Amino acid sequence: MQASEADHDRVFGGSTSRILEAGRRFTPYEVAHPDHVYEEHVVVKAVHTVVDRSYETNSNEPEYTNTFEAVPSRVPMTPHRETKRPRIEGTQVAIVAGPSGEEIHPDQYGRIKLWFPWDRKAKKDGSDTCWVRVSQVWGGGTWGAQVIPRIGMEVMVAFVDGDPDRPLVTGVVPNPSNTVPYDLPANKTRMVMRSNTHKGTGFNEMTFEDEADSENMFFHAQKDQTTRVLNDRTKRIDRHEVSAIGANRTVEVGGNQKHEVGGSMNTVVGGTGPMAMALMGAVSGLSGHTAGLLAQAGQIAGGGGPGLAAFAGTLASSALGFLGAGGLGSREGVVSGPSPRADAGTALAGSGTGVGDAASGLFPLPGIMNTIVGSFKSDTIGIARAEQIGVSKVTNVGQTSLESVGKFKKIAVGEEFVIECGDSKFIMKANGEVIILGKTFNFVATEHFQMRGKPIDLN
Repeated sequence: MQASEADHDRVFGGSTSRILEAGRRFTPYEVAHPDHVYEEHVVVKAVHTVVDRSYETNSNEPEYTNTFEAVPSRVPMTPHRETKRPRIEGTQVAIVAGPSGEEIHPDQYGRIKLWFPWDRKAKKDGSDTCWVRVSQVWGGGTWGAQVIPRIGMEVMVAFVDGDPDRPLVTGVVPNPSNTVPYDLPANKTRMVMRSNTHKGTGFNEMTFEDEADSENMFFHAQKDQTTRVLNDRTKRIDRHEVSAIGANRTVEVGGNQKHEVGGSMNTVVGGTGPMAMALMGAVSGLSGHTAGLLAQAGQIAGGGGPGLAAFAGTLASSALGFLGAGGLGSREGVVSGPSPRADAGTALAGSGTGVGDAASGLFPLPGIMNTIVGSFKSDTIGIARAEQIGVSKVTNVGQTSLESVGKFKKIAVGEEFVIECGDSKFIMKANGEVIILGKTFNFVATEHFQMRGKPIDLN
């Protein structure tokens, strides 16, 4: 473009000035019109002509003329490219390069440095080539794909329009030094995207297993995984879900929360795995007694059916809601199994399925909620609490039970109310009969004692 613009401003002239030469600057001056002002020009071409006619005439004065071409000095003098530019057909193999001690060496545009195997004098430190662009699968303004080839990787380089000054990395290829993530062809059904920790040995990975009946999507985060959803998130799992968290979990719900369990539910606070079962040791003596009370209550109430009896029987064994040996073994594979790097999480998936299958047999019937707290439990309710129990309720306290009511307490019993303590018993019946049984009665009134009855029989 600059060469064409220079041609447009080019002027041609002739003179007899012998000092005119290419590269000399001059300012044209028009003698007939001195008021005309011209800008400074630069001579870009001068042709000198000298004729000596002394052998033809008696005159010894030679004749001199010249023609010249000039352009304004403000115009860049860019010559036309008349030499054919070299071309590189096809692609070249190159190796990603960079400074010593680095693993990733891009510039602000994601371009990288290379060296070519045919370059015998290559320094391989990032100084052998210009910055080279890298083709991506997606690209836009601050969005798209960003995969930076790392130092030592083998890449394929093409040249835009065959121009050696416009190289472009079109892909990365594995080689014996940079092998594939999983052995081939044994794992030919896997599609893998695995990264490598910068100056470390960890990795992030996303793998798709397409083997029939073994399809699996495996995700591995070497450190943290962060998800942000600006609107709704929906998740549907048609079979088991197994989750193991090594430290803490926090859930905050800004609105309402609904939790439905179609079968039964077991909640343990104070231990996990085998340690959860150990929590029952402190209250194992109460379990059998509680089961007996529950069975007795069911008989008195005349309800609950065989389900209540089955629940009481399981409660007596102190095994309600706990995994068996097989389930605990699968749980161990989930919590502390082998590294998933070798098998794309296949063993982890199998252990999770084992835990899910074992959970299917935790309860003798659906509709059971079992809660075990290792040490303490506190319920604080600001206004009111309502509790409805269809058939029976049993409370078994190993040592002490205290209750404090600030103002008023009423207990309403439909048929019979019994308080029993050792050899003493207090019975109230719906027909108005009250029976107090005991060995010794001690009535003490600090002020007034009154008894009324029709009649009163003291024997």
